[in-house]
Amino acid sequence: MLTPSVAVVVGFVLLVGNPWLYRDIFIVLSDIETSGRFVTVLMSYPRWHVDVDQVGPFLFWFGNLRTVLFVAFAIAGLLKVPRWLGERTGGAGLFVTTLGLTTLSAVGAGLISSVVAMVLLNDESALEYFYTDEPEVFLLSQFGASASFGVLFGLVLGIVEVMRRRTPTGRERRVNAPKSFW
Repeated sequence: MLTPSVAVVVGFVLLVGNPWLYRDIFIVLSDIETSGRFVTVLMSYPRWHVDVDQVGPFLFWFGNLRTVLFVAFAIAGLLKVPRWLGERTGGAGLFVTTLGLTTLSAVGAGLISSVVAMVLLNDESALEYFYTDEPEVFLLSQFGASASFGVLFGLVLGIVEVMRRRTPTGRERRVNAPKSFW
């Protein structure tokens, strides 16, 4: 059940999504110009929060819901990729499928959590993140951030899956023994 790509997803979310580590990474990356912007997107998407008083109820529930949905969608899809694709599928097909699945998981999690947060958490704590008369701006910004994260992280997972497929770990190899001269 624990394939390398699933381990990468869970490890990434537990390690990089960690609120204490994220604070330190954000401080380090705050002075980097454009080259570090994509790293900021990659690091900020799967954040989970442990203290509702520190971040506020809107960001607490929105961020945690988005992270849980992304992990659930990504793991469910990544576990089914070997069944969807046969053993004969090449590395390019596996790479594109993993990239698309990761992007779809991130976009789905971002949009669902955005809609749920706008409907259920529409109070004064949400005014900092979206205006009640323009919710489409918040939804589109979450769509963009989710798609960016999905593509960037999907590239990493696609490489992990292709490398896993290339190295035969548990498969037996056929050995052609030399014929005996006796």
